[in-house]
Amino acid sequence: MQGCTDGLAASPGCRTGQQRCLLILLICVIGCDAAPAERPVRPIAAPVPIGNAFDPATVGGIHGSVCWQGDIPSAPPFRAAGYITNGQLIAAPIVRDNPNLPRIDPRTHAVQGAMVCLRGIDPARSHRWDLPPVQIELRDLRLHVHQGEVDSPFGFVRQGDRVTMVSHDRAYHMLWLRGAAFFSLPFPDPDQALERPLDKLGLVELSSGAGYPWMRGYLFVTDHPYWTRTDEKGLFRLEHVPPGRYRVVCWMPNWKVVANARDPESALVLRVTFGPPVETMGEVEVWAGKATDAQLNVPSKAFR
Repeated sequence: MQGCTDGLAASPGCRTGQQRCLLILLICVIGCDAAPAERPVRPIAAPVPIGNAFDPATVGGIHGSVCWQGDIPSAPPFRAAGYITNGQLIAAPIVRDNPNLPRIDPRTHAVQGAMVCLRGIDPARSHRWDLPPVQIELRDLRLHVHQGEVDSPFGFVRQGDRVTMVSHDRAYHMLWLRGAAFFSLPFPDPDQALERPLDKLGLVELSSGAGYPWMRGYLFVTDHPYWTRTDEKGLFRLEHVPPGRYRVVCWMPNWKVVANARDPESALVLRVTFGPPVETMGEVEVWAGKATDAQLNVPSKAFR
């Protein structure tokens, strides 16, 4: 894997009765005279073998930090009039923070919860996959990405692995997956888990298709395990790295809203489009038995 990431059209109008009859007749004729075409089956990519040539005697590590450069950003919260359950709108004013707003220590400018990975890794030489499975949880009208004991906006999934998704809310949810995966899952009832495999390498963006624009998360489908998040001090560690020269990359989503989709009757914001994410990277070289330092500085002006 080279990178860390990678409306319905309205009907023209009501048809006349004659037009409807003609359309139905045409469908019937086609259905009788032509055999249905077979839908092509998309082959599922086999997961890349990991660790076939891993040599623990030669590995080193990368210890680093992510710092913010520039003014600490702010953003207004999202608001909604209520939520839908059993087809009914429950009036309950809802206020939620911008999910992509970076968490920055005001004193040190350390960035907490940023995604960090390596580029240039040969999966055959990498360490075996040892990251916990990912579970997506919809709770309290928020989107949670759980991986082991970590609850963050990011999850790291080995290519071909299955991801569990569940809602614990009374509210109706529709989870949209876009990017390296493209499908939607409805959750009309709580506590009914669903599973889906993610077989394509790249970035999968998670969002709400039920009108909760603040719900956002990100899954990185990858062929090596060198992925992590910064801690509360902006620090990260990547261990068991084979010797070689790599790029260490920090990926952060953009919190700036560049477009809104509104309900035509209520004018409430149903969906937002954020600006493009930002990558910051540096070159590192890893030697056997040594820890290489890596300092990544994220400039605020890079977010447009």
